[in-house]
Amino acid sequence: MRRTTVVTFSLLLVLSLFLTGCGQQVTAEEIVARVQETVEGTRDAHAVVSVDVNAQGIQMSVTAEVWEKMPNLLRAEVLRASEPEYVGMMLLNDGQQGWLYEPARNQVLVGQVEEMDTPLPQQALTEMREVIQAVLDVSDVELAGEEVVVGREAYKLTLRPKEGAEQEIFPGDGTATLWVDKDQWFILKATYEGGMFGVGTMEIQSFELNPGLPDDIFAFQVPEGVEVVDLEAQEPVMLTLDQAKERAGFPLLVPAYVPADATLVQVLEVMDSYVLGYDHSPEVSFTISQGPEPVRSLPVGATQNVTVRGHAGTAITDETVGATFLSWEEGDLVFALAGRISLEEALKVAESLQ
Repeated sequence: MRRTTVVTFSLLLVLSLFLTGCGQQVTAEEIVARVQETVEGTRDAHAVVSVDVNAQGIQMSVTAEVWEKMPNLLRAEVLRASEPEYVGMMLLNDGQQGWLYEPARNQVLVGQVEEMDTPLPQQALTEMREVIQAVLDVSDVELAGEEVVVGREAYKLTLRPKEGAEQEIFPGDGTATLWVDKDQWFILKATYEGGMFGVGTMEIQSFELNPGLPDDIFAFQVPEGVEVVDLEAQEPVMLTLDQAKERAGFPLLVPAYVPADATLVQVLEVMDSYVLGYDHSPEVSFTISQGPEPVRSLPVGATQNVTVRGHAGTAITDETVGATFLSWEEGDLVFALAGRISLEEALKVAESLQ
């Protein structure tokens, strides 16, 4: 959803880890059992959490205040952020309707909960149980000592990938470190260092478990003068290429070079951006998006700086599946080329845009 992927991911991490417990002698069975106990015993929670990310071309920090109430009520407000446009952003679910308020755009996106790309507490915990089990299956967990984190005594645990593990859960063959509260058995802090993948840190600054939150906290009153955008009205629209060129508020660029007999199979209007999809080739399949919306959703892979059409760009490649993600900016427009295509060919396609 637009420019909120990093923030949404951070909140999902917060909601998932905030209610997750584990003991000093860590086994997969004990962690899963403690998570289930916590789910059953937790009605609601309130926390202030900081997340710092420097990975896959994204470098930013966000501090958010989060309220959640089982099974599906959520409110999150960005208090501080390295990118000013995020400050004041609010994300809410009242169980039926969701809101995403962006003060920098003077806009609120409104839609049904199932249409909003927002983490729900119960879903986050269910998914985290599966993630924990998967991570432990391929990890060596070590009690590295005891430390004080945000004024609380905590156990320090390190998780490293097992030698010869079939699954590669740890991007960049990295190491995760967790600081677990000794009193209430939840994670106060988590860090991940993944070599070329990058690093990330989550730390709970303050918290309340079961404070008895009222439901009206999770409803949103639209400020006067703020534009209300219906999410349903923002669904992708299929167009012909000529229609897209007419509707775009900028010159829509089309590649003069397309590799391996790939052909244009669809053109979509997604909010203010346009996506050209190329397929029908046994070797390549990719999309080219262009529009004013910045790219925030980035894949995992080897990252490098490149020059595209005379502009600084970012290339992310995953050789295991033969995928490439290429992004760059030209003036007020953001371009992204992604799919089953080599970096060399992706650059040739990008350079041929006209």
